[in-house]
Amino acid sequence: MEIKFTEIKKLLEGEWKGEGMAKFPTIEDTQYSEVCIFTSDENKDAIHYSQKTLYKNDTEKNGRTVFWDTGFILLKEDKILWVSAQVGGRTETYVLEGFTEGETVQMTFNSTHIDNDLKTIRSQRILNISKNGLNYELNMSTHLAPEFQNHLSASLWRKEHSTKTYIL
Repeated sequence: MEIKFTEIKKLLEGEWKGEGMAKFPTIEDTQYSEVCIFTSDENKDAIHYSQKTLYKNDTEKNGRTVFWDTGFILLKEDKILWVSAQVGGRTETYVLEGFTEGETVQMTFNSTHIDNDLKTIRSQRILNISKNGLNYELNMSTHLAPEFQNHLSASLWRKEHSTKTYIL
């Protein structure tokens, strides 16, 4: 799998906005709005990202933070890693294990290390990126729900195209 990191920088660069759905056997399903910003470093093989989601539902939580995540996607020792630090203290490292090119590029990152979270066994991020659309899934398993399954899915658009609607 030969992937140029510069291609990934171009694919992700920018501010993305959209909506998603969180579900898992251990939580109440909820919709959310999201802003995700990817900023690449022109001098290093690194992309900084910040992802923040807010509840979008008819409860007292509407508009409050659901999830906040920051970190880097980087090239290290010939591997593309996704390093995540989350608002709850959990940290994760993923490695890019799948990359499919075409009109839509698909990248699959599988967790290799999870810290500060005793409940999560495994997680996976799958990104599908077209010219201005980014759809993603976060799949996981925990000790309370050991079957590997979808937890998050969202459709985002680059900021300049955020008025478009995408149906999941």
